[in-house]
Amino acid sequence: MLNLANSFRLRNKLKERIGAVTSAIADAEFSKTEGTKESTSPCDGKTLEEAVCEVDMLMGLLQDLNVRIEKVNLVNRDSLIELETIKAKIAFYNTITRKCRRIRAYEFECDEKGERVKVAKEPLIDQGKMTAVLADLKKKKDALEEKIAAANFTTAVDIDPDTILSWI
Repeated sequence: MLNLANSFRLRNKLKERIGAVTSAIADAEFSKTEGTKESTSPCDGKTLEEAVCEVDMLMGLLQDLNVRIEKVNLVNRDSLIELETIKAKIAFYNTITRKCRRIRAYEFECDEKGERVKVAKEPLIDQGKMTAVLADLKKKKDALEEKIAAANFTTAVDIDPDTILSWI
C-alpha cells in the first residue's frame, strides 16, 4: 500500500521510464545486417522487441496505477475543483490589480488651443479592494493545497509498489 503522494511520485517515475525506453526505441535501428547480432546498446542491453514489450507492459502498469489513484483521489475531488476555480480567480484578479497599479493620477491632454493641459484621472475600481480580494484568494488557495496535501499523505492506494519499482 502507498499513500497518494507516494503514488504520484511513483507515477512520475514510471512515466520517466516509459519516456526513456520509448526514446531509446526511436533512436534504435529497426534492421540489421543479415546473419549478424542485433545491437542492443541503444535499448540498454535489450533487443528492440524486448524494449517494445517493456514499454507496452509499463503502459499497462501506468494505466492500472492511474485507475487506482483516480478511485481513491475522489476524496480530493471537490477540493481540486474548488482549487481550479480559485486559481482562475487569482489569475483574473492579478490582471485587474496590475491594471490598477498602472493608473496615473493625471495625464496631459491638448486643449482646444493645442496647449498641453494636466487632467486629473480617477480610478474606476478601488485598487485596495482588489488587492484585498486577491490576498484572500491566495490564503484560500494555500489552505486548500494544505488540505489536499494532508489527504494525499493519509489516503491509501491499493497497489504493491515493488511491482512498479522493479521496472524503474
